[in-house]
Amino acid sequence: MPYDETSGLSAAQLRLGRLPGYVRRPDPARRAGERGSAYKKGWEVRFTARSEAEIAEIRELLVAAGFVPARPFFKGQQLIQPVYGMAVVRTYLEARELVV
Repeated sequence: MPYDETSGLSAAQLRLGRLPGYVRRPDPARRAGERGSAYKKGWEVRFTARSEAEIAEIRELLVAAGFVPARPFFKGQQLIQPVYGMAVVRTYLEARELVV
């Protein structure tokens, strides 16, 4: 897997920054104030797609970048590919900054 010398991100990780998606972050105040089982939201990137073929491409790219994609689901008229963890959020945001 080739690496970009300036950032240390692999080519697959850099391509993640070009994908449409959004980040979900936990709310530290809610996490501290509520019981552990009541508030389960954690670090997550949700990639959006319009077809099963796009989801397959996104999943292949995620695996090539070293991440484990969760099961995709429908939300409204879009397919969503979630990936959980602080590492993927950090990588996605870093790659987005380099793309812009």
